[in-house]
Order: sequence, then C-alpha cells, then structure tokens
Amino acid sequence: MIRRWWARVVTLLVVALVVHLVVIAAAPRVVMWVAARRIEDKAGGTNVWLHAERVTPQTQEVVRSSPDLAYSACAWDLSEGPVRISAPAWEDYFSLSLYDSRTNNFFVANGRDRGGDGVDLLLATREQATGLTSADGLRTVAAPSSTGIALLRYLAPTPSAFARADALRRSAVCAR
Repeated sequence: MIRRWWARVVTLLVVALVVHLVVIAAAPRVVMWVAARRIEDKAGGTNVWLHAERVTPQTQEVVRSSPDLAYSACAWDLSEGPVRISAPAWEDYFSLSLYDSRTNNFFVANGRDRGGDGVDLLLATREQATGLTSADGLRTVAAPSSTGIALLRYLAPTPSAFARADALRRSAVCAR
C-alpha cells in the first residue's frame, strides 16, 4: 500500500514537472503570437506600422503604458525576405526596440545613442543576412526568428507634442 502511494506521488511530481516545463517553453511564443495577431488585425497586416492613439485610462490596452509616449508597433514577418524598418529622429527622446518570436529584445536604438539621428535598418533572418549588402548602405540587423514585433516610442508628454510626434511617426517605415 505504501508503494502505491509513493508511486502515485512520484508520477504526480513527474507530470507536474513536465507540464511546468512545457508551459515555460511555450508561454513566450504564445504571448508574442497573440500580440502580433492583435497588431496585424488593427494595422491591416504584417510589416505595417500601427500608430496607437494617445494613452488615456479609456484607451489603455497595456497595463501601465505611459501617457507621455506616442506608441507605434509593427508585427514583422521575414518569411518572404528582409524588411526595412525606419524611425525618423525626434526633438526629444525616442526609441525603436525589436522583439523576436519568444519576446526577447534583440535590438534597441534611441535618439540619444544615435546623436539625434533617426534609425534606418534592414531586418533579416540570420540566413538572409549572410552576404547581404544594401545599395542604400542600410545597417543590417540579423533577427533570431522570422517573426516578431517592432515597438517605436516617442516622448510626447503634452497634447501638442503628441500631435507633432504623431505626424512625424507616420513617416516611419516597416515594409518589405
């Protein structure tokens, strides 16, 4: 009887460990897949910037998003080739962050790092980036996955700054 009890406990622990490991491994991909689908649905597809409206308690979709930032997001897909991503320079702080399909942040650029310049790059998979040269002289960034999300943020703490940032960010590029 003690053996049966012990075997059941060990079986339960093994099953719990396996389930735990599967959830830990799958959760980042599921989270990113859901986020990318939402962005794609609202933007009208992949490789298209979605420019969010000014954050207020009524428009806030992400917990603790900053009302001082103008957010744009692009769900990128490299399955058909590299994607050009650009963000124009801003009078104040701005940043471009790239996330892979497992939620890992693998690239960040901001206006302070760039000496006030904007960002203009060619995003490619590691395989696509091998030997890739750009006639435009764009920096090539190798992505660890073929899908992910680009997040663009402009500091715009006032309604007038938000309006200026909104007009500027609409010239950003996320396209094949």
